[in-house]
Amino acid sequence: MLPEINEFDGWLAEREAAVGGVREGCAKQIVWAGTPTKTPLCIVYVHGFSATGAEVRPLPDMVAKALGANLYFARLTGHGQDGAAMGRARLPDWERDVVEALEIGSALGDDVVVIGCSTGCTLLTSALAQGASVKGVVHLSPNYGLRHRLGQMLLDLPGVRRWGPLVAGRERTFDAVSDAHAALWTIKYDTQAVFTMGDAVRACLAGDIEAIQTPAYFAFNEDDQVVSPKRTRAVMTRWAGPVTQDILVQGPSDDKMGHVMAGDVFSPKQTAPLADRIIAWVNAL
Repeated sequence: MLPEINEFDGWLAEREAAVGGVREGCAKQIVWAGTPTKTPLCIVYVHGFSATGAEVRPLPDMVAKALGANLYFARLTGHGQDGAAMGRARLPDWERDVVEALEIGSALGDDVVVIGCSTGCTLLTSALAQGASVKGVVHLSPNYGLRHRLGQMLLDLPGVRRWGPLVAGRERTFDAVSDAHAALWTIKYDTQAVFTMGDAVRACLAGDIEAIQTPAYFAFNEDDQVVSPKRTRAVMTRWAGPVTQDILVQGPSDDKMGHVMAGDVFSPKQTAPLADRIIAWVNAL
C-alpha cells in the first residue's frame, strides 16, 4: 500500500532506515519536479549490478528536469549496503523491487518512462515481458549476457551456486577508480550475488520479449568489455515495439571498460549529449 503523495519522502526514509546499513547517497529517493505533487510524467531509474541510483547521475536528473518530471531512484535489494547483503539477495527480491519502482512511478506521474542501466535493463525487460506498462524504456548498456563468453557459459551451468565459489572464490572484489566509486558501488561482495545476476539474465531471455510493445531506446557501446553487444542486438531483434538504437563511442575520458557510458563517476563527457538525445526521444513518444 503506497502512501499519499505528500508522505512519500518520509515513507521511503522509514523503510530504508528499517533495512539497515544503507550507505549515504545510496537509498531509494524521489527528486520532485517542484512541490510533492503528481506530474504528467515520472522518470524511474533502475541501476545495475553492484551500483546504486547514483550510477549515471546527473543524467536522469537532467532528463527529468527538462521534461518537468518527478524522478524516482530505485535501489535493488542488497545494493548500497555491503557485500554480504548483496550475496543474500535473490532474483525474486530484485523483481519485487522493480514492481515497486513501477508502482511508485505510476503514483508520481500520469505516464512513466523507465531508464535502466546494465542489469537494471535485464530486470525491466523481464517486467515488460510480463505485462508491465510504461510509456517508454531507455536501456543503457543493457546486460543480456557477459562479453566474456566462458564466464557466461559458467554462469549458465546447472548447480553453479554450489560449485561456483570453488571456481571463482567466495568473494569478488575490484579496485575503485575514485572515492565516489567506492562510496556509491559495492566493490567487494559475496559471489552468490553474481549467480543471482545470472538468474536474472536467464529469466529475461526466456521471457516473452516478442510481446513487448513498449517503445525502447537502446544506447550501448560496441566495445563494451562487460556485457555482450551481440546479445543486445539479438534482444532488439526480438523486441516487438519501436526500437531506437544509439551507438555510444568510447572516448579517452570514459569508463575504461566502456560499460558505464554516462555519469560523473565514469563517463562525464557522455552525459549531457546522451541526456539531450534521450529527452528528444521521450518528447517524440
